[in-house]
Amino acid sequence: MGRERVLVPVPSRAALAALSPDLDRLRAACDRFGLLGAYVHSAPSPEGALAARMFAPSIGVPEDIANANSTACLAAHLAGRGVHRIAVDMGDILGSPATITATAGPDLRVELGGTAWLLTEADRPTG
Repeated sequence: MGRERVLVPVPSRAALAALSPDLDRLRAACDRFGLLGAYVHSAPSPEGALAARMFAPSIGVPEDIANANSTACLAAHLAGRGVHRIAVDMGDILGSPATITATAGPDLRVELGGTAWLLTEADRPTG
């Protein structure tokens, strides 16, 4: 799926939401190891629902609103652990919620889909 990235599990959505990475240090580590960035995700529910955040400062993206490539990588990884369908919420912290769905078959072929919500300036939170 393109340039390698690191998949970082955290125990909960709350832990994910609380993240405030040092982007300069993350950029330096990604550059050193040739990584695209860090895809941080909560543990999936029994139904495969989880949340994720993608940080890729090395390519000029402090945080991506929705990242399908990294979601596909996670789907393939989780398929090896018996989770074959996931629905990943992303972008909430940035005020642009999206859900990316992925299904990984036994051959690790991944199918992606998703939804996004278009918000006008009047819809965006203030403060």
